[in-house]
Amino acid sequence: MFNVFLQLTTVQQIILTLMTIVTILLGVYAINWSLLTYLSIKGRNKSPEPPQINELPEVTIHIPLFNERNVAERIIESCMKINYPRDKMKIIVIDDSTDETTKIVKSFEKKFPHLIKVIHREDRTGFKAGALQTALDMTHSDFVMIFDADFVPRKDILRKLVPYMYLDEKIAFVQTRSSYLNKYQTWVTRSTALAIDGYGIIDLRGRYSANLLAHFSGTGGLFRCSAIRSVGGWSSETLAEDLDLSIQMQLKGWKYIFLPKLTCPGEIPATFELLRKQQARWAKGFAQCFKKHYRSIIKSPLLSIFQKFEALMLLATYFVAPISVLSLLLMPFYFSIFPISFFFHDYWLTILGPIASIFLAIIYISPILLYGTTIFELSEKRIDYNEIPRIVGIAALGAGTLLATSKATLEGFFNIDSQFEATPKYGTIDG
Repeated sequence: MFNVFLQLTTVQQIILTLMTIVTILLGVYAINWSLLTYLSIKGRNKSPEPPQINELPEVTIHIPLFNERNVAERIIESCMKINYPRDKMKIIVIDDSTDETTKIVKSFEKKFPHLIKVIHREDRTGFKAGALQTALDMTHSDFVMIFDADFVPRKDILRKLVPYMYLDEKIAFVQTRSSYLNKYQTWVTRSTALAIDGYGIIDLRGRYSANLLAHFSGTGGLFRCSAIRSVGGWSSETLAEDLDLSIQMQLKGWKYIFLPKLTCPGEIPATFELLRKQQARWAKGFAQCFKKHYRSIIKSPLLSIFQKFEALMLLATYFVAPISVLSLLLMPFYFSIFPISFFFHDYWLTILGPIASIFLAIIYISPILLYGTTIFELSEKRIDYNEIPRIVGIAALGAGTLLATSKATLEGFFNIDSQFEATPKYGTIDG
């Protein structure tokens, strides 16, 4: 096999080697998706039973807002409907708005001054992280519940989550699984809904069941205040303040609990352009967190080699985008310098051909396995063939956002400034 490779021209050797390396790198991501699918299936029933507690503790709800006039009233009213003792619950709204959102939230504070406090910031220093840190500085309870503006929490969410905090004093947060309010609005929301399900059912559940570092999803989570403060509070050094915080806490030995059966619904970006902006922001934040934490992860005495690998794979999630772009850029050269006959005969006689083919097969199989398992799990253990087109939709969205997420990933890794773009919410609900 090596002799056949040596018979190629230098340019052919370089292009073939580069394409093989890129295919292997993408294959590593695919293998990891398949591994997480296996871990998720294996640990689907790991969630512990909460203990009985005699007295409910005080909980403060933090709601960061920025020009959320379409959903501000809904999120505050939803939180007010939560079934929890009024003398044990406070709501802090951190409002950075420049529109009528401020008037809306101030009206709630005026009507319910003992329950709701509004903090209006004149500037957006630190963006969401800065807002949450401002609220944390004014919080006196032991626990805080965090909701993004577009979410609608269930009435029993605090009674469901609080007891888990008493399983172990080292539990930093309890995370619900994100769901959605507007799945059927557009083809973008239908496909994105499956991606959200896959993230919760496969990635988060798989990581939790295998005791791996995981990502607090930014909303629908109950935190122990002392855990947040132990790592210096919310940091605005990255655009993924939720990921940054959760990694820092877990590197310090804090634990978490993920409850896949307890969902908290929010709004999905309804258009491709909104989704593109959201994904670009997340991509940059993940890349920033990778650069910030990879050394600490590698050096951590608390993590096994497997845990370190999985933590790095989590933070490097969006690096798959520039790697994919590189493969697309190489393809014209790849197919122009080799005759078609090469791929039917000599390719298989090189040392790289069989290797690349194996990884290529895994690349195509793993998304089907991941999302097929997700559909099977959420369709009451049956195959719902009507859901399969949504897998194609995810592929289309991935391809469409590829350049934006690639650019954002590189900007994050190389510390290139770019404008922060919040995702606007419209308050849309199915049905």
